[in-house]
Amino acid sequence: MGMKTAAVLLLAVLAAGIPGGAGATGLKVTVNGGGDDPRPQYPDPRLQYPDPRLQYSDPRQPKPDPRQQPNVFPRPLPVVVITQPVYIAAPPSCVVPGYWAYAWVPQSYASSVWVPGYYNSDALWVDAHYESRTYTSGYYQPYWVPERAC
Repeated sequence: MGMKTAAVLLLAVLAAGIPGGAGATGLKVTVNGGGDDPRPQYPDPRLQYPDPRLQYSDPRQPKPDPRQQPNVFPRPLPVVVITQPVYIAAPPSCVVPGYWAYAWVPQSYASSVWVPGYYNSDALWVDAHYESRTYTSGYYQPYWVPERAC
């Protein structure tokens, strides 16, 4: 490493506010504008915080006192939400549908009828005459019965 490169590295460490030698592993210094990628380069965050379960996998190494370890929490697992369709149905109800019904409409009328002469039950003669008679008739009138709850 040349003197110029060391000076640029030291200047970059001081400008970033990082104490020398503490966490400068992911720092990238480009001299003479070398590099085509204009995006800033950041260190991989997984390299700065190793998993404490994997850090002491060697059984020959003594495990440190947990009271002196920094508080390292495992990353939460991603939450996968699978939505289900929701069906809203009206409660079952008892409804009698509408229908046509018929009602009898009675009619009556009076008419004059010619009655010829005759002998009645007492053997008396009754002269011919007009007599009023009443006739009854009618018809079925249709009507609509609307639907109703039962």
